[in-house]
Amino acid sequence: MTIRRKILALAVVLLLIFGIVVAVSALLQRGILGEQAAYFTYGVPLRTHVADLDVLTDEYELIVLRLLRLSGAPREEIESVRARAGKVAEEMNDDIRIINAMLDAAISENDLPENIRLSFASVKGAVPYIQRSLDPFIKTGERVLQAIADGHADEARTLSLEFRKTEAAFGPDTAALRQKLADVSIAAGVSMTDSLKTIQFLNITLFMLAAFLGIGAGSLVSRDIVHGLRRLIDGTKDVEAGHFTVTVPSGGQDEVGELTMAFNRMVEEIRAREKIKDAFGKFVDPRIVAGLITNASGGANQADRQVVTVFFSDIAGFTSISEQLTATAIVSLLNHYFTSVTGLIRASNGVVDKYMGDGIMAFWAPPFSPGDSHAGAACLCALKQQEAIEAVNKELPNVLGLRRAAPSLRVRMGLASGEVVIGTIGSDVSKTYTVIGDTVNLASRLEGVNKVYGTGIIIPEETVRLARQEIETRELDLITVAGKTEPVRIYELLAPAGQLAPADADLPGEFAKGLAAYRAQDWDVAERQFQHCLEIRPGDAPANVFLERVAELRRQPPPAGWDGVWHMTKK
Repeated sequence: MTIRRKILALAVVLLLIFGIVVAVSALLQRGILGEQAAYFTYGVPLRTHVADLDVLTDEYELIVLRLLRLSGAPREEIESVRARAGKVAEEMNDDIRIINAMLDAAISENDLPENIRLSFASVKGAVPYIQRSLDPFIKTGERVLQAIADGHADEARTLSLEFRKTEAAFGPDTAALRQKLADVSIAAGVSMTDSLKTIQFLNITLFMLAAFLGIGAGSLVSRDIVHGLRRLIDGTKDVEAGHFTVTVPSGGQDEVGELTMAFNRMVEEIRAREKIKDAFGKFVDPRIVAGLITNASGGANQADRQVVTVFFSDIAGFTSISEQLTATAIVSLLNHYFTSVTGLIRASNGVVDKYMGDGIMAFWAPPFSPGDSHAGAACLCALKQQEAIEAVNKELPNVLGLRRAAPSLRVRMGLASGEVVIGTIGSDVSKTYTVIGDTVNLASRLEGVNKVYGTGIIIPEETVRLARQEIETRELDLITVAGKTEPVRIYELLAPAGQLAPADADLPGEFAKGLAAYRAQDWDVAERQFQHCLEIRPGDAPANVFLERVAELRRQPPPAGWDGVWHMTKK
């Protein structure tokens, strides 16, 4: 397991544990909040109504007795007092109804714990006793008030003594009800306290478990990593001291293990490089002597099939330039030019195969360019060469000693990626390390195709596929090169990825639309699109080429079944 996966697994476990803690804690807290909400929904209002009932009974008795003490009260006052007493009696009955309704709701409330609901049920059982005493109490007051209204003061006093009998039962019942509600409050508090203690205990327990697992797993992971790194440090010190036979044991499948295997491969490559220096010391190009690491155990006469990227370049119109210069000036110009571009090729892991007059053949191949990086490296190097040529042109007047009419170099380049035979070719006394195959011929042909389209660098579809993430291109055409019948889709190499000039940002897309219309034989749309390309980049040579083709194809339409392929007849 990789270090990243180990750390992620540890993080997932810890998050899972903490997630469980949070979920359980939230669930329990939700229960507590439900208990609180339910209790405050029922418990507090019930106590309020019971207290209100107690107050109303006292108020009812005081109203009746106060009127009894007033002798000869006017009829209007007696009626007013009777109305007031009736209203209080109605409020007492309302309180009883509300208390019953709230107790029924509390008993059926699912958010309340069972013990609290049982406590409310106990309270419910005490209410009928109060209600049983309340009816006689109210009727006693009504009879007293009726006697006062009838002018029977003595009878009213006698009837008022019934209040004492009622109070003897009513008071204890009310007190018992208040006590039972107090018991409900105590039970609710105990329940919520127990839940809080449970949450605290669970949080502490799971936190300690998570801390133990985290520290333990972290210690194991760090121990493995540190142990592996220490072995690598010791191995590096051995290599630094010149001991190239060292091999570090791999301790696992994580990144440290991969680093260890990479270290061992590096040491093997160093050993192979030392052997190759002795075996291939006769090669002129030091890049081959220093960089040839494959087949190090074999002899010099070896070849292999590999996917590489081949590069050809040629100075446009060099014959005309050379006719205007002396032999010494020509040599100075070529040396200055070759020095500028060869350094770039070697710096990008390319190998200069040969110089052909004013042209260069080079290639990018494993092991010099590892994996599939050869295509991207070759394309970026070609773009850098074009920049270097601009600098060379500025220096040519001084290099050639010409103040006026100094030549300006324009270099055409062709690249192609594909399988070649790569290895040593030659006689027993002189050898060269080179590449041969159709890919080499295609790169050479594409260098010449630049003449047709007025471009600087042309690459085929396979090279675009391999270097897609590193370059900006535009499709130019679908062609067959001289000597071949299989069509090749070609592209102009424009810039490194993300570095296309803002003014040219729309050029590839608009040119592609023109190509699509051209291949569909929609000459009007194609013409408009290529004209648009000229607006984006005035003097765009490929756009002019296709405008000429469109005009010609309008005059002489292509045959039926035309596939849009343009056939090159010259190299």
